[in-house]
Amino acid sequence: MKKIFSTLAALTIAFSLLFTGCSEETKNTAPTIKATEPQYRDKNGIGYNENSDGSLTISTFSNGKSDLKIPAKYNGKDVKEIGKSSFKMAKVKSVKIPEGVTKIDNYAFAFSRSLEKITIPDSVKKIGTNAFSGCVKLKKIKLPKKLEYIGMFSFDATAINKIDIPKTVKKIDEYAFAECLSLKEVTINSKNTEIAKTAFNRSIHVVITAPKKSKAIKTAKSENIDYKTK
Repeated sequence: MKKIFSTLAALTIAFSLLFTGCSEETKNTAPTIKATEPQYRDKNGIGYNENSDGSLTISTFSNGKSDLKIPAKYNGKDVKEIGKSSFKMAKVKSVKIPEGVTKIDNYAFAFSRSLEKITIPDSVKKIGTNAFSGCVKLKKIKLPKKLEYIGMFSFDATAINKIDIPKTVKKIDEYAFAECLSLKEVTINSKNTEIAKTAFNRSIHVVITAPKKSKAIKTAKSENIDYKTK
């Protein structure tokens, strides 16, 4: 009987050591994932990555500063883009983007629920998908004179009450101003600005003012959106 118990004890220890060894091996071989750090970071917590042409794209923001003025240059290099998700969920009230920036990328300021004011320079040509989506306190915005494209869901669920679309805008994409319950006045200044059918989805108070025989009026008619001609 003692031999049987001794044998069982030995087997128990052996199995214990075996599985302990596997556990340690698993720990040692598990991949380590490190957060990507920007190449540069300034005193305000703005992170930058350098582009192939020597310009900079903002990649991250790690500071809760309420009023932020983005510099036009950092370390002597031009700031050209507000990168993807760079200010996503940022706790800022106002942001001033400098002249020279040409693109506000996807999700750049998405769900920044404290954002009340954004200053966009005339150099910006593209506002990407969900760029300001969910910025529930954003009431007023002046779009840049050189803007060409307003992306999908770009101003979805914001508090904007009126918007003037520059002549240079070629397309307002799907759901760009969807669920903007305060939005009432939309002025389209070009006959050729294309509006996606769902651009103002569930923005129930919208009235579009646009030139006669414009693409905007055609879309308004087909989607039963109230409109005026000018």
